[in-house]
Amino acid sequence: MKSLRASKAALCAALGAAVSLAVYAADLSSVSDFGPPEPGFGGATQVARVSQQGTANRLNAVQAGQNGLMANQMGIANAAATAQAGNDNWTVLQQSGVANQYAGYQAGQYNRSIAVQNGSGNEATVTQIGNSMSSQVTQLGANNEISILQNRNGSGLSVTQTGGARAAVLMK
Repeated sequence: MKSLRASKAALCAALGAAVSLAVYAADLSSVSDFGPPEPGFGGATQVARVSQQGTANRLNAVQAGQNGLMANQMGIANAAATAQAGNDNWTVLQQSGVANQYAGYQAGQYNRSIAVQNGSGNEATVTQIGNSMSSQVTQLGANNEISILQNRNGSGLSVTQTGGARAAVLMK
């Protein structure tokens, strides 16, 4: 077997998941439709827009630097924890259904993380450390799991899971 250099390795173990690698535009307005596109950064700007409907939904967010967060939780017992450090990072989260969980961390600049969970028992963990990375996770149905770790500057990926899928993605 060939040994893979860690800086070039992309590991994807996915059952029932479609993974495509692509860098895409920074405009998140198609997913984060809370109004106009997200504002540009200039000066010491922090943006956080949170909407919760239903019961027992939880969100814990920490931001340092100039970053943005948009979160919309609808349903019952959805939970999210996110942290961002650096500048010009965006996290957009849309959860609907029951008992979905999201955990995200971004450090660096110009990173974008979008997660849409619609169903029940879905879990997503997204970690992006570096600059100009983007990820989009869409989980539909029930009991999907995804864990993503990216630290390759300029990388991007999109994952769609439609029910009972498990995936792990490592991009270094």
